[in-house]
Amino acid sequence: MKISSYNITDVGYHYIGLRVLAGLPSTSKRDEQTSAISRSVLKYVTDRSLRFMLPEPKGTFETVGEKVCQELVHFQFARSVQKSYELTNAGKEALALLDGRKHRELRRVMVAVHLNTYENLRAIVQRHIEIGYIWRPIVEAAKLATPDYLYRLLKPSYENDARDVADEVWEGAKGKSPKKVEDLLHEQILQRVLPRISLNVPLFRSLCDRLVSLRILNIMRTSSGGCEFDKSYSPCAITSPSDDWYIPIKVHGLSGEFFTLFYCEPSMGEKTAQQRLLAAVDEAFHIISPQAGYYDLPNVRDYVCDYLRIPEASFDEGINELLDWNPAPLTVGLKYEGISARRKPLMRNLGSIQIYNLIRRT
Repeated sequence: MKISSYNITDVGYHYIGLRVLAGLPSTSKRDEQTSAISRSVLKYVTDRSLRFMLPEPKGTFETVGEKVCQELVHFQFARSVQKSYELTNAGKEALALLDGRKHRELRRVMVAVHLNTYENLRAIVQRHIEIGYIWRPIVEAAKLATPDYLYRLLKPSYENDARDVADEVWEGAKGKSPKKVEDLLHEQILQRVLPRISLNVPLFRSLCDRLVSLRILNIMRTSSGGCEFDKSYSPCAITSPSDDWYIPIKVHGLSGEFFTLFYCEPSMGEKTAQQRLLAAVDEAFHIISPQAGYYDLPNVRDYVCDYLRIPEASFDEGINELLDWNPAPLTVGLKYEGISARRKPLMRNLGSIQIYNLIRRT
């Protein structure tokens, strides 16, 4: 089965669906269930935007409830009965993990059902592991007229063929906005790195965001040849790593066979993991330039996650653990510029939610 929904960009939507279906009266009709899920998702997304000081979400999310229910059926967590949905035993077990705050076990369940259900989602993960990185150019309007700009944007993906492809894209890009040019570049890159899978640009972006929420993918900001890129990669592996941070999960391969995905799940509550993280942060401080004594925390996150091959969420968990040391080896701060959905600050819950996007050694 191939996933086609642009609306579900976060596995948290599925958790909302489980809770809503379990919490509504058994006599509730399907439209009541889906409307309740849509409202809850909108609140979840709005609250998250407020916490991270992001713009309000666009759209009303009116159709997301039905799409969540359809996917829960695909996962065999729910079934359609007469004019409503109800949870299956598997769905109730997943909900019990969620309610019991057994997040590590729940993540493994959700990774397995996602990758075993959706062929194109699985293909994106496997391809990232095979080639290492997928580079998505960020087009800057001021540079579009610069000679060789499109060539430099395509160079990490096309290498020796980049100039021919750049000339082809340039012909189709004349008169188009920078955003349209960016989409044209992404289309070309997807055709090259995922030739067997039909994926348009918006769907690929949506699936990558969902994979980030599942901790199977990271998306870092990087520069090359005077150009900016979103560079995605997987912290997972398909050959057994020597590190004990990896959990084996059985997944269907694209040809129908099973293979083992080694899912990176470091225990950031353990002192040895925290010490490894701190050493990697120190390494990042040697590479990244500070401003007024502080380092940009999203840049440090990007470097450390790539260096250690850990999920972005694990980095945040580990930094929160380090900040609880007495004395803390790190100090954090906040600047209001530069916060975006891709450059999220660190969230820290100290009775009230606090956010930080600056970090330095104490």
